Amino acid sequence: MVFSLLRFMSQRREGIMQRHHKEHSAEERNPFKLSETQWRPDAEIRAEIQERLNEDPLLDATSIFVSVSSGRVLIEGSVENDEAKRRAETHSRQVSGISGHDSNLCIRRPR
Repeated sequence: MVFSLLRFMSQRREGIMQRHHKEHSAEERNPFKLSETQWRPDAEIRAEIQERLNEDPLLDATSIFVSVSSGRVLIEGSVENDEAKRRAETHSRQVSGISGHDSNLCIRRPR
């Protein structure tokens, strides 16, 4: 009985995934997928993210470090609160030409 239920659930999940792939284009399934015309050098992406972070008056970007490798963005460091973390992550995701995004930002403890 348990085996039958597991097999049913597995088949159902597979059917849902197949329908999802048919209904959605490749771009919708992977929003970071880029065409050759959208490709940008890592240094250019990093510079734009750093500029956006530095220009945000509600964000102290002095403890945020940005690295980009093959278009994949990694932001690390510490921020003051949840709002600052959200703002930094949003700025770094909105830059065109990225192939992925990871965040290792942590919130500083008050002293």
